[in-house]
Parts: sequence; structure tokens; C-alpha cells
Amino acid sequence: MAFCVGCGLAAVTTACAQGEQYRVSGTISGLPDGTVLQLTPISHDNDPVVGEATLQGGKFEFKGTREFPLCVRLNVKDSYGGQNFMLENADITIDGEAKQDGESQGTPVYRFNTKITGSPLTEKLEGYIARRDSLDIIYNAYHERNKEGQELMIKARTSKDPALIKAAQENESWKAFEADEHNFFKTVEETFMGIINENKDTYWGPMMAIYLYSYFTTEQKPLFESFSKEAQESYYGKKMIDEIMPAGNTGEPAKELKVKSEDGKELTLAQLCEGKKVLLVDFWASWCGPCRKEIPNVKQQYALYKDKGFEVVSISIDKNLDAWKKALAEEKLEWPNFHDKLGAADLYKVRSIPAMFLIDAETKAVICSGEDARGTALAAKLAELFK
Repeated sequence: MAFCVGCGLAAVTTACAQGEQYRVSGTISGLPDGTVLQLTPISHDNDPVVGEATLQGGKFEFKGTREFPLCVRLNVKDSYGGQNFMLENADITIDGEAKQDGESQGTPVYRFNTKITGSPLTEKLEGYIARRDSLDIIYNAYHERNKEGQELMIKARTSKDPALIKAAQENESWKAFEADEHNFFKTVEETFMGIINENKDTYWGPMMAIYLYSYFTTEQKPLFESFSKEAQESYYGKKMIDEIMPAGNTGEPAKELKVKSEDGKELTLAQLCEGKKVLLVDFWASWCGPCRKEIPNVKQQYALYKDKGFEVVSISIDKNLDAWKKALAEEKLEWPNFHDKLGAADLYKVRSIPAMFLIDAETKAVICSGEDARGTALAAKLAELFK
């Protein structure tokens, strides 16, 4: 599990009374007319947006009906950042300002400063957000307090001089930083688990977990099992267990993904496997350093086994299409390449990249995935399969 900064909090799965609707409206200054705003679910998955609205005179409005309240982010389309709140069947007002605050991986980042009224569940959400944000104050304080030690260590590691590294390790400021960091992460875990434990009997439990951590592994199965039946069977409880026990485990059937070529042709997993013995599905992005460091190894394996039935399919999760095309030109990949337009990464529950799945082309079963489908492990497995 990894800590997630700036994600949204929980959602509720209580059924709404028939005929109830939500109305989310307000005024956002700082953005030009014609800006498209979205309501995007807060999730570890790339869930589809709930709705879109276009700013006119700084004003916007969303209308609809929720079967259960949902944690969402009000954001500018095709950007990062935004305002998190609970979308419930109520008359919700959001007023404030937004402005672009740089870019991340070629995508604009917007900072929102707003006030939200009319949503009781958002008030509860904001209480948990405040507890989460209090950790940032601690983090910034000990980093500032021990700046000298950090700077010394950066210089020492950059120099790669063992003597300088040893001297930096013995510096009192660095020792204080290490102690403070140890205590900080202990405080983070205590804070996060405190929030989760307060909500184990309701839908808020898995929601807090999804908000506070950026991904789950099988290590979090006991945490999920500690929730009440109601919490486990809630919308977000189901999302949590689906991530803990994902598709793509060794020996399991591979998900029947679809990809679309640049000329608009759709291809299924079965079609990609036709005439092949083994298929490597590689989820990557232009901005991902580890992804691109793995490419030479994949190229080497491809050269060794492509004539024996080995195929590679690379699927980019880049938001910036031009960045993906530029990376393709730089890397000169010989195998089929696709931009993920049809949700293949979501289907395979990709949380981090590179995410690689080695698949038996005949049975469509996963041979191995993750670290076992990369580097020397991939080379060893292919040597075994093609001996």
C-alpha cells in the first residue's frame, strides 16, 4: 500500500429516495468561458466521468440522480487537480476560483480554492481531509528543520564518493532527518488506520482506505476482511477487493482486452494472439523511466524469439498523445503499439507501470506478470518456453 496525496475520500452506498436529484452549481472565476468542467469519480480506477458542464459567465451547473452518494472531483477536462466533494442528491453550491498551476507530464494542473455548501456528507469528508492534510504540516516542518543534512546527502550521493557519503551519514542534521522521517511514517500509518478503524462497520471504511492509499496488494486482504459485511458489499468495498485480488495472476485466464489502432481498427486479445505462441502485453507511458529502461531487454527478447512465436503488444496510458508518438519515434519499437483508448489498463487493474503480462497465446492463460515478466525473469521464462 502506498500513501496517496491529494486524492478524494469516501463515498456512501445508501440508496436514495425515488425521484430525488442532485444539482451542483456555482461560479468559478479565473477560467475562460467555454472551459469544460467534469465530475470525475475519486477512485484507483480510471472510472468514466459522471458529467460535464461548460462555463458561461463563470457559472456552471450539473444535474442528475444518484442511487448512492459518490465521492467526485470537480476538475477541468483533460487536466490534473480539482475540488473533491461528495455528490449526493442535494442542492450543492460550489463557489470560488481556479487557476493553472504548472504542468505534470505535459498535462495542465489546476489549483481550486472554493467553498462548498448544501452537502452534509461533504462536511464529514472535509473533517477527514483536514486530518490527512495535517500530516503535510509535519512533513514540511521536519524537511525544513533538517535541510542542511539533506543537502549534504544529496551532494554526497551525486558525487558517488564513499567517504563523502559516510561523512553525510554521520552528520547530526542527517541523523535527525532520518529519525524524524521514521516517526513521520509511523504517524502517517497511525493516522490512516485510525480513520479506517473508525469506519469498519460502514461504507466509509473501504472509502477511507481507497482515499488514503494509492494502491492495494494482497497484503491488504486481512484489512478488507476486518470490515463488516455491509462495508465489504458496498460499491467501494467491491472495488477494494477487486484490486486486492485482481485479474492477471499466474494461471488465471487473461482478460479479453480490446485495443484500437490509429486507423480505427479494433483488435481483441484473441486476434493479437493469432499465429503466436506467447504474447507479452506491456502497459507503459512515455514519461515512465522504468518503462523505457525495460525496452532494451524486451527488444533483445523479441529479436531472439519473434520468429518462434513470440509477440509483444505495447499499450500506452499516456494522456498526452503527442508525447506517446514522440516516444515511439525515439524508441523505434518493432512490435504492435497502441494508445489505450478502450480501457485495457483498467480491465487489467494497472496501478503502476511498467505492468507486464506474459500470456499463453493458445490457452489465453497468464503465464506470469509483474516483476516475473520483466528483466532477467522474463528472459529466463522465455528461454524455458522456447527451449
